[in-house]
Amino acid sequence: MVLLFCLGLASIATVASGFVNHSKLGELPSFVTSYASHHSCRRQQLTFQSFPCLTNNKYRSKSGCSALSSSLRQEANDFQSRHPHIEFVSPLIEDGYPPAVKEYQQRLTQHTLDGSSSSLQSTKRKPLLLYLPGFDGTILAPFIQFPSLGESFDVRGMRVGMEDRSTFDELKSIVLDYLSSQCDCGTDKLSCEKHEEVYLMGESFGGILAIEVARELRSRPEYSNIQLKGLTLVNPATSYLRSSLYSLGPPVANRSTFFPPITFLQYVSSLTGELVPLFLDRGMALQQLTLMLSSKALPIVLNSPQREAYLGRVAFDLANRLKFMPQNTLKWRLEEWLERGATLFEDRLEMTKQNIDSDEEGLLSLKGLNTLIVVGELDLTLPSVEEAHRLASEVFDSARIHVVRGAGHASTCGGSLQLIRLMRDLFPDLEDDVAGTSYDQPSDPELMGLVPRYDNAPIGMSPLNYWKRDYFQRIDNLNE
Repeated sequence: MVLLFCLGLASIATVASGFVNHSKLGELPSFVTSYASHHSCRRQQLTFQSFPCLTNNKYRSKSGCSALSSSLRQEANDFQSRHPHIEFVSPLIEDGYPPAVKEYQQRLTQHTLDGSSSSLQSTKRKPLLLYLPGFDGTILAPFIQFPSLGESFDVRGMRVGMEDRSTFDELKSIVLDYLSSQCDCGTDKLSCEKHEEVYLMGESFGGILAIEVARELRSRPEYSNIQLKGLTLVNPATSYLRSSLYSLGPPVANRSTFFPPITFLQYVSSLTGELVPLFLDRGMALQQLTLMLSSKALPIVLNSPQREAYLGRVAFDLANRLKFMPQNTLKWRLEEWLERGATLFEDRLEMTKQNIDSDEEGLLSLKGLNTLIVVGELDLTLPSVEEAHRLASEVFDSARIHVVRGAGHASTCGGSLQLIRLMRDLFPDLEDDVAGTSYDQPSDPELMGLVPRYDNAPIGMSPLNYWKRDYFQRIDNLNE
């Protein structure tokens, strides 16, 4: 959706810096075309179980796919047939981030060589972190955070296409089914890749959905096999009914004329003129972009060669990832997702306040759940700071609030946030020390929350290096 355009500014900075400062630009278009095509194909394959070899021989690894059972293949295919516009993906593997690809391949190789699940279970697997997106349905908003989160988590994300017309209740069921598939081996013990622990992260609309999923996991015995260890909410849209988006969004979604071309032009004009400004900040993202373009700074969570290359590859593919939201999709999601979800949340909260809560209907089951609430100081879309304090006082008794200074709704998970550090501080079961990784470097106020480049170079990494083997690896060529 065009609302996410501002998120692309940070990643465009890295590529633009390379364009400005490096030669051999004539070779770049082939890289762009090749990667965009490759990513589009992989996006179709790395779904549901995040096993790319399930549905296409092109990504079949000689050492890995033989370990996967036919039941897993059938499960992935069945899911795709029922929900063709919803994917659960591993974003770091999609984008060829080497540490994530190596870890994935090592598990498949070990599974094949040993021929049983006992060896896999002897080494504790990273907990699953499932990201639930805003009503745009993409997983772009926190992409800057994914590499650092991958140090402690197996990062997954739910992506929803613009054609999808799932209801709020259907989305909840889909997420619960997915988590069950990741945490319950069932009868397939041999090829089980069970996650022992799960963390949920929901942003904007995804925050409503994450709260509802967490409530189900903690109140229903059929989900007792899923150990929910923590919840992270980013600008949760539980305040939607009191928001600027609730006032301005429906009129834009319902505006029409007797002449469709005029209706479309009016919609685009209203979308860009009335709604997009709600998602922006007061210039922090632009100032960070300027610093990155001039090669003076990078986000601390991306301040290494591998991560700078990852940032650049995402920038090259923005045209494929940023989706325009049709008017009928906006109308559906405002009504069936946001309004329905926020209304359900308010009903449950009222039940809790009136002491008529039950395990199935209210929010008492969320008490005691470690919860991190991250909000943008200048969020114009939702009253996020106010809502964070309401949630911490009325819903969660183990919540911590972090306000990202200067951030708007779309830039809260941007370059000045160190989400992995916040999560390690709050969630005691996470590893708090990863070799070779440090986030202790203080940021200069003049750098707008960024830090000086890792190499102190006067120019950024050449885009020609984004696809070098040290910085980019694909599943199907890892063992070549």
